[in-house]
Amino acid sequence: MAPIDYDTTLPLGAWDSHVHIVDEDIFHLHPDHPYRPRKADLNDLLQFEKSNGIEHVCLVAFSVYGTDNRSILDALVKLKGKGRAVVCIDPDEITDKELRSMHGLGVRGVRLNLRTRSQTIDPILFTKLLRKYADKIRPLGWALQIYTSLDQIKHIAAVIPSLGIPIVFDHLGSPEGTRPPKALLGYSELMSLLKEKLVYVKLSGTYRFPNTPGIGEYVEEILRCAPTQVVWASDWPHSGGVSRNPGGDRKKVQEYRVVSTTDFIVRCKEWCKYDEDLIQKIWVENPRRLWQYDAQD
Repeated sequence: MAPIDYDTTLPLGAWDSHVHIVDEDIFHLHPDHPYRPRKADLNDLLQFEKSNGIEHVCLVAFSVYGTDNRSILDALVKLKGKGRAVVCIDPDEITDKELRSMHGLGVRGVRLNLRTRSQTIDPILFTKLLRKYADKIRPLGWALQIYTSLDQIKHIAAVIPSLGIPIVFDHLGSPEGTRPPKALLGYSELMSLLKEKLVYVKLSGTYRFPNTPGIGEYVEEILRCAPTQVVWASDWPHSGGVSRNPGGDRKKVQEYRVVSTTDFIVRCKEWCKYDEDLIQKIWVENPRRLWQYDAQD
């Protein structure tokens, strides 16, 4: 057996495609925030990324802010073109002018989050919702990032080819359960969409599935069949979410999970079989394509 390579060096231009920032002192949380995370601002994020050799980030809307994207837009200005973002919007309320303004700052997607509050919606309503979002962002070429469970993907797979926009599933499609991903509903539909290059998945948040066996084999299969459709992400700062706030106390500040990003990088390289071309794809080439980034931006 070959020795394990503990080299965590990442390629030049590496991206972290899923991070959050929060600073309640400057940007107040949404009145209906489901939990109260500890401060983790842009400076904290940049220190974290620098320690891991990462040059670019994609900021993702934090559920505690609802559709208030001011913290993200402020951060994009400070990043001076080196970052991208996925925001949260109300497609019935936001104007095309607001979307174009966001685009100019570096926004390249919107997030539809159905997992933070464990939402499950009727497949017909889910399909209608996807079409509404797609119609709103299609003129800008943005991606629709969906945080939902793997079994829900089964119900929307048929409509995805007709949406005409990039679709991204958070955290490997969220294969939660006590059975291997192959045995879960939605597995075959997700794999088919990946093979046809109709969707992307984020290689992130594996610590969210402590009871799901065979995660490594699942990741390796995705990388093998769809190497151009995977983007790596740390999921920093690793919020506990609603599941770690069982009493619903919105005043208590929630600490973040302790997650070793170094170990995760090593594990991801193992899943890539230390293939330099594949490592280059998931950390550099794929996110640049997905987030529409040009080195001259």
